[in-house]
Amino acid sequence: MASAPQHRGHRWLQQGQFDLNNQNSYEAADFGGQSQQPQPQHQQSFSYADNNQQQQFEQNVQNMFGVSSNPYDYDPFSGTAGGANDVNTSSFLTALELNAVVFLVLIGSYEVFRRLFPNVYSPKSSGTRTRRRSDDSSGGDRLRAGGDCGAAPAVNMTTRLPLGWVSSVVRTSWSTVRSAGGLDSYMFLRYIRLCFRITFTSALWGIIILWPVYATGGGGAGGWYFLSMANLTQGSQKLWIPTTFIWLQTLYVIFLMSDEYKHYLECRVDFLARGEGMVTNVQHMYSLIVERIPHELRGDRALFDYFNRLFPGKVHSTAVVLNLPDLERESQRRKRVQRRLEKSLVYLEATGRRPRHVVGRKRIRCCGIESSPLFFGGKSSNSNSDEDGEVLRRGEKVDSINYYTRELSLMNERMSRMQHDKIELAQKGNDTVRASQWISHAIDRVSTVSNRALSGNRQSQDDGLITSFDESRRNRRKPLALIILDRIGIDFISGGLDYIQQNIDEVVDSVVGVTMSSTGFISFKDLSTLACAVKTPLFHKPDVLVVRMAPEPRDLIWENAHVNQAWSRGREFTANTLLAVGAILWSIPVASIQALATVDTLASVTGMDWIQTLHGGRVASFVNGYLPVVLLLVIIMVLPHIFYAVALYYEDRKTQSDVQRSVIGRYFYYQLANIFITVTAGSILESLNEIVEHPTNILAILGKTLPNVVGYFVAFVMTKMLCGLPIVLLRLPPLMRTVFKKVVFREKYLTQSELDELQYPIKFRQLWYGWEYPNLLLVITICFVYSCISPVILPVGSAFFGLAWLIYKNQILTVFDPGYESGGLMFPMACHRTLIGLICGQLTLAGYSIIRGGFYQALVIFPLPIITIKMLGVFKTLYIDPGECISVERAVELDAHNPMAASSFDADVYRQPVLAETIVEPQMRQDSALSSLSDFNSLELVDGTKIV
Repeated sequence: MASAPQHRGHRWLQQGQFDLNNQNSYEAADFGGQSQQPQPQHQQSFSYADNNQQQQFEQNVQNMFGVSSNPYDYDPFSGTAGGANDVNTSSFLTALELNAVVFLVLIGSYEVFRRLFPNVYSPKSSGTRTRRRSDDSSGGDRLRAGGDCGAAPAVNMTTRLPLGWVSSVVRTSWSTVRSAGGLDSYMFLRYIRLCFRITFTSALWGIIILWPVYATGGGGAGGWYFLSMANLTQGSQKLWIPTTFIWLQTLYVIFLMSDEYKHYLECRVDFLARGEGMVTNVQHMYSLIVERIPHELRGDRALFDYFNRLFPGKVHSTAVVLNLPDLERESQRRKRVQRRLEKSLVYLEATGRRPRHVVGRKRIRCCGIESSPLFFGGKSSNSNSDEDGEVLRRGEKVDSINYYTRELSLMNERMSRMQHDKIELAQKGNDTVRASQWISHAIDRVSTVSNRALSGNRQSQDDGLITSFDESRRNRRKPLALIILDRIGIDFISGGLDYIQQNIDEVVDSVVGVTMSSTGFISFKDLSTLACAVKTPLFHKPDVLVVRMAPEPRDLIWENAHVNQAWSRGREFTANTLLAVGAILWSIPVASIQALATVDTLASVTGMDWIQTLHGGRVASFVNGYLPVVLLLVIIMVLPHIFYAVALYYEDRKTQSDVQRSVIGRYFYYQLANIFITVTAGSILESLNEIVEHPTNILAILGKTLPNVVGYFVAFVMTKMLCGLPIVLLRLPPLMRTVFKKVVFREKYLTQSELDELQYPIKFRQLWYGWEYPNLLLVITICFVYSCISPVILPVGSAFFGLAWLIYKNQILTVFDPGYESGGLMFPMACHRTLIGLICGQLTLAGYSIIRGGFYQALVIFPLPIITIKMLGVFKTLYIDPGECISVERAVELDAHNPMAASSFDADVYRQPVLAETIVEPQMRQDSALSSLSDFNSLELVDGTKIV
């Protein structure tokens, strides 16, 4: 594996004279023990005045990019003055041999395990997916949208030939991938292909153009840098070759990305128009989510009346989200009772004896499987309530089937009553005023405000949340004293108090948890009305009745759906601020790891001094090289879990796709910070201080440090390819979970839900985009940084993306079964971060060109970051914004082809699942001889024993 650079503290920029005008002042860099002789002076063919102008121009360029103001007294490739040591070619070959062995072992293990555990490695092909969906209420829609699960699988995983599945994966069409994995997985695979095309084409032309130019540069470099810009002589005219190459590469990347964006927009419009992908119900295409609903409209009837007044006869249904913590707790208790009743019935059928348990004793859940009651635990018998919420005989030994059957019946009745009350409340809402009156009053307020503005009166303060409709108060004339107070500044205090009151209301709604939330859903009868509603301002205040396209119901996190949008945005700002500070201070844990993860630290522990001399010190060298890497990787692996928890539990984001997008962005920037610290062995905070004092130093910092460790990053990408990608294929977590369950638990005592979780765990059938996209972005960013400086990395990056495309395509076809569909919303974010990585590469090349004496080349490269930033806005305008909702023209065409689409709609599609739950009964095992609870109850029993 790749060893990490050895970090040493140093000052970024040192004082001293660094004259780039005199080429004799450059000392040769030490490449593999060989020194470069000073270049001979060429006869100057221009006059003394021209020479002075040339020197003045070069001096101006140095000042512009911060080279002369903060000079360097070492060559960036000397390997002795920087903060990081590179990986030489011999170390790389050793790491390559080790990683190749690991790769073969992992692939061989996969070939063995895929035959032994088909439910882990090919659940779609083995029929597990069909069994799991057989009892799903939405299974019919899903199978229609996603393809026939009973059809022949796309990939033949039963073949006995080693790697026989590879040819099937390669031949599988893109349409099959889209129907098998949905639009999110489809665009994820398209992004991998985009990165492969960029790196492969760049590697091909780099070998043809850059390699011969660098090899004949005459700079005397060796090792990795024989085929890099370091082998060009100082100020060589050949520096124009990489400058031209970065221009062509930038234009090629923009060209490819433009094509992918066009395809994304087509797929996105199809998703919004026809629901293509892994969708369960097409009604979401006709629905909007509404945020910041005023108190007077927080009810199904009031919200329906309001939108029906705006769009007469076009509204199908409305649903206001309720805050239902009590009902959700009751639902969880009922599911627990159902699960334990199923467990009791399975025990009866397996053993022939009716199970008994002591009321109040705890149970243990492990890997989704619940144990029998423990022989210890439970509260004292004088308690008035048991763990299932029923006032009954704590400490008594009871018949489990009778006990849980009675409990389930009581909970079904209690849930039905609570659901009925909550649904009535949702329909009634805040009915102190009709919606038509609210509209008329809003119109009157607008007219009044306009008239007052024309007459010179102060405009009334309006927060958009109407709390009173007292006409006499509205038309009451202010006393003269209040008018005078307003003129001397008291109106400023009054406005501040109104703003505070509005925010207090939002905080109270979110913290105290009012039942009627400010979030709701509206379903229309046709697409043209929806397209007009989503593009039209509904109210004169932009922060009232904010609408956008509704997410698919499965994408919603219903526990967070009731949270006020302003409250969530405020927490998002707080989280971003704290995480930004964490990124700036990221050097603290990195430096701590480097200081503590050493043999000297381990030897200081009592009884561990032997490690310093074990095997002649070779073990000590191994520990010093790999222990810091392992610890740093562990910390990096924990980061996405932290980001996920912050987005889900602190920011209260309302959709799974929004959570994943937040993880993608934050994880990507933390990886960039980790690269910066790993390479430079410095602190981002110190570098920011230098940049604040001298803003132009950013190019000098990038040009000085990043090109110095190309060998380390080549080994890094190679390790991710040969070790990281096979682990994705091997799926170690679900494999170990399956083996653990088979060894520890007996299958005949498991319920049907436990068997389903054992065979196909929900957690492991998802493609976690927040984890996968940043890993790809990291590699493509590294390739951009070194594509022109040291193009030897491009073939390795191309091989990485080629293997990633093969492995992830196989997983999408055979394993991943998405639990939601966002319509490819993660793809634009990945492309945006890709262009940021391209900008990093352009700035690094510009800074290094200055260090190599390419002053004109740096000026020619300088427009590229500006062009790339401009293209970010162009792509957003042309492709991302139009993909947010369907156009009116397309909507009218689709309505003409399908005028009766609303006939199949259901008013409860966007009703909270806890309100739509029906009577719960125990689920029998598929291999059970008895099909219902009544079959068990009708069995003849003698002394508690079943008569067969």
